[in-house]
Amino acid sequence: MRRAWAYGAAAVWVAALFALSSAPLGGGALDFPWRFAHDDKLVHAGLYAVLGALLRLASGRVAPAAAGGLIVGLLDETIQSRVPGRHADPWDVLADVVGATAGALAVAWWLRRRARGPR
Repeated sequence: MRRAWAYGAAAVWVAALFALSSAPLGGGALDFPWRFAHDDKLVHAGLYAVLGALLRLASGRVAPAAAGGLIVGLLDETIQSRVPGRHADPWDVLADVVGATAGALAVAWWLRRRARGPR
């Protein structure tokens, strides 16, 4: 049951990522005072960490979660390349894979720790 829920949640998360990728930039909607150079890589990693965590819960393994991050990241950048004001960036894909892997590893660690029980 957990795996079916996780696959469904991952699919919804991917749809949300693609919806974000389809939105043109501009208008200053994301101009916050805390912004810094290349901060979008942290955003990518954070969003894909959630995807990696969900895919780890669904598949039971880290490698498919990391591969899913790569595949979705490549598709995401392809979508962005066709949206006015957006462009594809291979560094974004790297941030996506790093984030997905980190999310998957965090879930693996948490599940192992929970299985050991309280100390």
